[in-house]
Amino acid sequence: MISNKREAAKYRDFTLAFEKMCNFVAISKTQSGDETLRQLILQCFAVLREESFEGVQHVTESIDVLFGLQIPEHWVQHVFNKLTEENLVQKTPTQKYVLDPDTHNEIQKRIDEAFGLQESVKNGWFAEIVLKYPTLETDQAWIALQGYLARAFRRHGIQTAALLDPNIDVAPEYSESLSFLLEDLLKGSVSEEQRPATTEAIHLFFANVGKHPNRTKYITQLGDGAFNYFSLTVEPETAEQFGNRLQPLTLFLDTNFLFGVLDLHVNPHVEVSNDLLRSTQKYKLPFELLYHEATEKEMQSTINHYWKSLRPYQWPQGLSRAATTTRYVPGIVAKYHQMNAEKGIDVDTFFGFFKHTDELLKNKNILIYKTETQDQENIGKLIQQYQEFLSKWGKDKPEKIVEHDMTVLDTVRRLRSDSKSSIEAKALLITCDFTLYRFDWESSRQEGFLACVVLPNLFWQLLRPFMPLDSDFERSFAETFALPEFRSIGSRSSEACNKMLCLLSLYKDFPEETAARLLSNDLLIDGLRKIEDDKEFQDYVDNAIAADNTSLMEEKAALEKKLELERAKKGEREKELEKTYRQKEREIEALKKAMSAQEREVKIAVEREKQARVDVEERIVDKEELRKRAERRSEIYASILGVILGLVGIFIFNFMVDKIPWTWLLEHQNSYSLQGIFYILIMVLVLGLFQRRWRKWLWGSSVLCGLILLGLSLLGGPSE
Repeated sequence: MISNKREAAKYRDFTLAFEKMCNFVAISKTQSGDETLRQLILQCFAVLREESFEGVQHVTESIDVLFGLQIPEHWVQHVFNKLTEENLVQKTPTQKYVLDPDTHNEIQKRIDEAFGLQESVKNGWFAEIVLKYPTLETDQAWIALQGYLARAFRRHGIQTAALLDPNIDVAPEYSESLSFLLEDLLKGSVSEEQRPATTEAIHLFFANVGKHPNRTKYITQLGDGAFNYFSLTVEPETAEQFGNRLQPLTLFLDTNFLFGVLDLHVNPHVEVSNDLLRSTQKYKLPFELLYHEATEKEMQSTINHYWKSLRPYQWPQGLSRAATTTRYVPGIVAKYHQMNAEKGIDVDTFFGFFKHTDELLKNKNILIYKTETQDQENIGKLIQQYQEFLSKWGKDKPEKIVEHDMTVLDTVRRLRSDSKSSIEAKALLITCDFTLYRFDWESSRQEGFLACVVLPNLFWQLLRPFMPLDSDFERSFAETFALPEFRSIGSRSSEACNKMLCLLSLYKDFPEETAARLLSNDLLIDGLRKIEDDKEFQDYVDNAIAADNTSLMEEKAALEKKLELERAKKGEREKELEKTYRQKEREIEALKKAMSAQEREVKIAVEREKQARVDVEERIVDKEELRKRAERRSEIYASILGVILGLVGIFIFNFMVDKIPWTWLLEHQNSYSLQGIFYILIMVLVLGLFQRRWRKWLWGSSVLCGLILLGLSLLGGPSE
């Protein structure tokens, strides 16, 4: 941890940091500012791999450019020195700093995994909404979702950090409710036609977080990144105390939170409430869970109010199913309608279970806090301040709820300590009422003391460093964004919606679809909440039903007209298809005829080719016969010529024998035989020259004659 003298960082542009968290990697969950800064430096080296880092000043500037954080250079130097000592950042021969290859691969792997996680979340959400909202432009919806996440986590991160350090200046825009942030974002980025579907799709993204582990992981990573980003701006002394230990805390639980514990709400905060209890026991957190005696009275008053409002009516399961489709039905009423739609339960049976809420909460180790005295004068001042605050922001709360909220707030403020960190304030109020949270936040800062009202999502984020990795905890944390905040109990919109439900229950066999449309009509609910007279209220609802029926009739007429047009178009299309079919038939017939003519031409061509082949073969045979005859004549002429030349050779041989004279031959006792052999030899040699076919045999026989002649010559001549 950095020393106390080291100044905190300043944030310049959260959007830059959030973009990096979405597109690269969420800053890992850390326990100190040093570790968070260490991760930022390593990411700078990994993301800007081609950069030549010359020193700490270059690294500091890169953090500002990439993450919008202006961190004091001496703090960066402190962490940078540790990285070089550990050899994670190395100095090259050219005096430049680079990331160790193994460390770079590890950081790059995290970046790739984060990118893959984002793509998986994106594709999973598209698959979920494409069928439910077929006209929704999914790419535009994804941009809107990321914009909402950026605003939500910017508010979430800085407000959580401000609980640790009251010196952090929280701009007014960071105090807006999540519902307002979403509404404001969509007004500026989504067309009016696409806005309702986009809003529902984004709510669906968070409502189904528990069913998608990747979505939970994605949101918690962004939450860690946002919190750690802003935790760098916390004073070092406060951050060090926070990181060392978790102080004992008395947690006062507000009515809306307790209804979640009692399973009297239909929204993700039910699980969040119960998970807080489980985590407190599982990890032995030093928390004492209490609720004010005024809260007990408000719970029983609220339960009895809705019990009495529902009891006189009969509730068909179809109407209850319609009631579960609207967000305006009060939580307790919505829970009844949910159970009635599923199991068919009567009102008395449902509410009878909650007669003794104190015993139910005691079984969960949540005890009642009773005070002997109350500073009524101070509570009166708080009530006046709160009413002025509500009037300023156009909010509306019944007087009893205002009195309850200020009574509990006064008690918690008196019990808190003077610590600089809310986590060490000894007493906090956990509520889902954003209006109460914002009032406490603003009034506390104006009077110069710590806020003590905390929203569940902010409190979960504070607890993350003190808990091991827990999938249930991460799911609960992610689900705190499913519904931005509870509507105040007894709000006019909820009362109007519930009152309209009671009226609809008086109609026999009221269509479920019509009821769902009326209960989901924001304009109708907004109009009803301003009406207090029962007769006027009923007339307004009757007019709405009549208008809906008229709209249905008009829609039916429009559909019938559209159906007639479709039928006419269908008839025209059928005629056109028939015409096209006939045309195709004619084309096919013409094509068949053309193919038949072509087949005949091909057949004739084939016959001609066969005849030509036969003619060629016959000509070849004739030529071969002529060639053979010519060869035979040539052989005969060659034989005659050979014989003639052989005889000439024999004559020349005789002439030479007598002329030389060849005495040995002439005087040999076999002279005539030898001369005959020579004659044959000469004749054979000459014939071999003119008869190629007989040459081998003729010349072979001449060799044989030579051998015979040689043998005879060895016999000698006649005796003297």
